[in-house]
Amino acid sequence: MENKWKKQKLIFIPIAVLVFIAYISVTWNDSTGTKQSTISSTEEARLEQALSQIQGVGLVKVYFHYDNQPPKGNDTDNLLNGYLSSSETEKYVTGLLVVSEGASNPTIKRQLLETISRVMEMPTHRIMIVPMENKGDEQ
Repeated sequence: MENKWKKQKLIFIPIAVLVFIAYISVTWNDSTGTKQSTISSTEEARLEQALSQIQGVGLVKVYFHYDNQPPKGNDTDNLLNGYLSSSETEKYVTGLLVVSEGASNPTIKRQLLETISRVMEMPTHRIMIVPMENKGDEQ
Protein backbone atom coordinates (compact mmCIF):
# COMPACT_ATOMS: atom_id res chain seq x y z
CA MET A 1 0.00 0.00 0.00
CA GLU A 2 2.87 2.34 0.80
CA ASN A 3 4.34 1.77 -2.66
CA LYS A 4 1.04 2.85 -4.32
CA TRP A 5 1.01 6.08 -2.27
CA LYS A 6 4.57 6.92 -3.40
CA LYS A 7 3.60 6.42 -7.06
CA GLN A 8 0.63 8.79 -6.64
CA LYS A 9 2.91 11.43 -5.09
CA LEU A 10 5.38 11.06 -7.92
CA ILE A 11 2.63 11.67 -10.45
CA PHE A 12 0.78 14.39 -8.55
CA ILE A 13 3.75 16.64 -7.68
CA PRO A 14 5.00 17.22 -11.28
CA ILE A 15 1.45 17.83 -12.49
CA ALA A 16 0.89 20.38 -9.71
CA VAL A 17 4.15 22.13 -10.58
CA LEU A 18 3.23 22.30 -14.28
CA VAL A 19 -0.23 23.70 -13.48
CA PHE A 20 1.35 26.34 -11.24
CA ILE A 21 3.87 27.33 -13.92
CA ALA A 22 1.12 27.55 -16.54
CA TYR A 23 -0.98 29.74 -14.23
CA ILE A 24 1.92 32.12 -13.56
CA SER A 25 2.72 32.30 -17.27
CA VAL A 26 -0.86 33.15 -18.25
CA THR A 27 -1.33 35.80 -15.56
CA TRP A 28 2.05 37.38 -16.31
CA ASN A 29 1.30 37.58 -20.05
CA ASP A 30 -2.12 39.11 -19.34
CA SER A 31 -0.58 41.86 -17.22
CA THR A 32 2.01 42.78 -19.87
CA GLY A 33 -0.67 42.75 -22.57
CA THR A 34 -2.74 45.19 -20.54
CA LYS A 35 0.28 47.47 -20.17
CA GLN A 36 0.86 47.33 -23.95
CA SER A 37 -2.74 48.24 -24.78
CA THR A 38 -2.66 51.08 -22.23
CA ILE A 39 0.46 52.53 -23.82
CA SER A 40 -0.98 52.27 -27.33
CA SER A 41 -4.29 53.79 -26.23
CA THR A 42 -2.42 56.72 -24.70
CA GLU A 43 -0.38 57.26 -27.85
CA GLU A 44 -3.48 57.02 -30.05
CA ALA A 45 -5.23 59.58 -27.84
CA ARG A 46 -2.27 61.96 -27.97
CA LEU A 47 -2.13 61.74 -31.77
CA GLU A 48 -5.90 62.21 -32.02
CA GLN A 49 -5.72 65.32 -29.86
CA ALA A 50 -2.88 66.81 -31.88
CA LEU A 51 -4.52 66.12 -35.24
CA SER A 52 -7.88 67.53 -34.15
CA GLN A 53 -6.16 70.88 -33.52
CA ILE A 54 -5.42 71.28 -37.23
CA GLN A 55 -7.88 73.67 -38.84
CA GLY A 56 -10.66 71.88 -40.74
CA VAL A 57 -9.86 68.38 -39.47
CA GLY A 58 -12.61 68.17 -36.85
CA LEU A 59 -13.12 65.02 -34.80
CA VAL A 60 -10.41 62.37 -35.31
CA LYS A 61 -10.05 58.69 -34.40
CA VAL A 62 -6.68 56.95 -34.81
CA TYR A 63 -6.02 53.21 -34.91
CA PHE A 64 -2.51 51.72 -34.90
CA HIS A 65 -1.80 48.43 -36.68
CA TYR A 66 0.89 46.33 -35.01
CA ASP A 67 3.02 43.47 -36.26
CA ASN A 68 5.63 41.32 -34.55
CA GLN A 69 7.92 41.58 -37.57
CA PRO A 70 9.58 44.87 -38.50
CA PRO A 71 8.39 46.33 -41.80
CA LYS A 72 10.57 45.61 -44.81
CA GLY A 73 12.73 48.34 -46.27
CA ASN A 74 13.45 51.63 -44.53
CA ASP A 75 10.25 51.52 -42.51
CA THR A 76 12.06 50.14 -39.43
CA ASP A 77 12.85 53.59 -38.08
CA ASN A 78 9.27 54.23 -37.00
CA LEU A 79 9.07 56.72 -34.13
CA LEU A 80 7.02 54.51 -31.78
CA ASN A 81 8.72 51.17 -32.41
CA GLY A 82 11.20 51.46 -29.55
CA TYR A 83 8.62 52.93 -27.20
CA LEU A 84 5.89 50.39 -27.85
CA SER A 85 7.81 47.20 -27.26
CA SER A 86 7.79 44.57 -24.54
CA SER A 87 10.62 42.49 -23.20
CA GLU A 88 9.33 39.26 -24.77
CA THR A 89 8.21 40.30 -28.25
CA GLU A 90 8.58 43.63 -29.93
CA LYS A 91 5.49 45.11 -31.50
CA TYR A 92 6.04 47.33 -34.50
CA VAL A 93 3.61 49.99 -35.67
CA THR A 94 3.29 49.05 -39.32
CA GLY A 95 0.18 50.94 -40.33
CA LEU A 96 -2.20 53.65 -39.32
CA LEU A 97 -5.91 54.23 -39.90
CA VAL A 98 -7.21 57.76 -39.40
CA VAL A 99 -10.92 58.53 -39.47
CA SER A 100 -11.59 62.27 -39.61
CA GLU A 101 -14.57 64.56 -40.12
CA GLY A 102 -12.53 66.81 -42.44
CA ALA A 103 -11.07 64.00 -44.57
CA SER A 104 -13.81 64.42 -47.19
CA ASN A 105 -11.97 67.62 -48.22
CA PRO A 106 -9.01 66.58 -50.46
CA THR A 107 -6.83 69.43 -49.15
CA ILE A 108 -7.39 68.44 -45.52
CA LYS A 109 -6.82 64.77 -46.37
CA ARG A 110 -3.49 65.57 -48.07
CA GLN A 111 -2.44 67.77 -45.14
CA LEU A 112 -3.28 64.99 -42.67
CA LEU A 113 -1.34 62.44 -44.72
CA GLU A 114 1.78 64.62 -44.91
CA THR A 115 1.62 65.55 -41.22
CA ILE A 116 1.16 61.98 -40.01
CA SER A 117 3.86 60.68 -42.34
CA ARG A 118 6.39 63.14 -40.95
CA VAL A 119 5.40 62.88 -37.29
CA MET A 120 5.24 59.07 -37.26
CA GLU A 121 8.21 58.71 -39.65
CA MET A 122 6.06 56.33 -41.68
CA PRO A 123 5.70 56.13 -45.48
CA THR A 124 2.41 57.41 -46.85
CA HIS A 125 1.42 54.04 -48.32
CA ARG A 126 1.10 52.71 -44.74
CA ILE A 127 -1.35 55.45 -43.72
CA MET A 128 -5.06 55.26 -44.56
CA ILE A 129 -7.21 58.35 -44.09
CA VAL A 130 -10.98 58.10 -44.50
CA PRO A 131 -13.83 60.54 -43.90
CA MET A 132 -15.91 60.09 -40.77
CA GLU A 133 -19.54 59.20 -41.22
CA ASN A 134 -21.85 62.09 -40.36
CA LYS A 135 -24.77 60.78 -38.33
CA GLY A 136 -26.86 63.80 -39.32
CA ASP A 137 -26.56 63.02 -43.07
CA GLU A 138 -28.45 59.70 -42.79
CA GLN A 139 -32.06 59.71 -43.93
